[in-house]
Amino acid sequence: MNILFVSTVDLDKNGISTFIISHAMSLAKKNEVSIVAPNKVQYIIKRNLSKHNILLYEFPNRKKHPLKYFFNLISIIKNHHYDVLHVNGNSSTMALELIAGKIAGCKNRIAHSHNTTTEHPIINKILYPIFNFGLTERMACSDEAGKWLFKDKKFIIIQNGVDLRLYKPDIRKRNKIRNQFNLNDNDIVLGNIGVFNYQKNQQFLIKLLSDLNSSYKLILIGDGEKKSELLTQVKTLNLADRVIFAGKINNVSDYLSAFDLFLMPSRFEGLPFALVEAQASGLKCVVSNRISHSSNLTDNVNYLNIENYTKWVDFIKKIKIESFNSRIKNIQDIQELISNKGYDEKENLKLFNKTLDELLFLNNA
Repeated sequence: MNILFVSTVDLDKNGISTFIISHAMSLAKKNEVSIVAPNKVQYIIKRNLSKHNILLYEFPNRKKHPLKYFFNLISIIKNHHYDVLHVNGNSSTMALELIAGKIAGCKNRIAHSHNTTTEHPIINKILYPIFNFGLTERMACSDEAGKWLFKDKKFIIIQNGVDLRLYKPDIRKRNKIRNQFNLNDNDIVLGNIGVFNYQKNQQFLIKLLSDLNSSYKLILIGDGEKKSELLTQVKTLNLADRVIFAGKINNVSDYLSAFDLFLMPSRFEGLPFALVEAQASGLKCVVSNRISHSSNLTDNVNYLNIENYTKWVDFIKKIKIESFNSRIKNIQDIQELISNKGYDEKENLKLFNKTLDELLFLNNA
């Protein structure tokens, strides 16, 4: 089987990228696999893909030059005779890739929904008929994400699983990260992972920190268009000694061990990888009520309305932070809950591979 994954968001440190890269690597063991990214990809990601014999195309012109991007896609799909085109995104703008695949003669064109809304509702509505015309199969990361994008059409759920072994809390990793940022044992470390943008709403967390006492510290993992605004906000509120910008990192599990509480005040989400990762590390999580409630895999997730800022402050002040030893003691039971609910990456990869084989057989019969 020859498969082309397409990311409609930057191939970087985000949930869609994590899904694409892990599934591409799994498939590459027995198949030919390629990835199209709409950005210049970091060297470390390129190197990792190359080690797995995955071909990478960088087309950083999807938004600025959509026609050039469109015809580039048609060209590579035609030349490489892909059996499957798997497009990953948040809205019907995936029509661009799906129609390119249809024109180029790819028989199996999958749209994979990773969210429950879009920042571009008008464009989404306009492109929706073209989107439906271009696809042959529908997939989603959750029931909510599927129903939002595909409405009453049938779709296959492939859940955002993680490699549970990587996320067991580790005292050595915890101490290393906390020492790196001069954090002491009495500090309560709040953590967030995500692109710095409107959706992820990190401004909310910085404001929140200003209403908590000085023992609370905040680590923000990621980067993005809102970074300068966040830095200005930190300076204005005199929080420079309490907010840590960790940047883009490759050792998420180490940082999760260093956190005491995971926060996610997103304005909208499907079923975020970062929230699954945080639970897999045994963390209590306080998140926006706009995040799919099916994301509560461990009974450690609390959903609060982001319109009720005071409730967030009061809730966090009242949370009893579990000792790290207790977290380690309970992790096996917690990870078993996650696995039983279908979020073990190994099992999900098997399901995804099996699903592609079945689609290919049926559509080529």
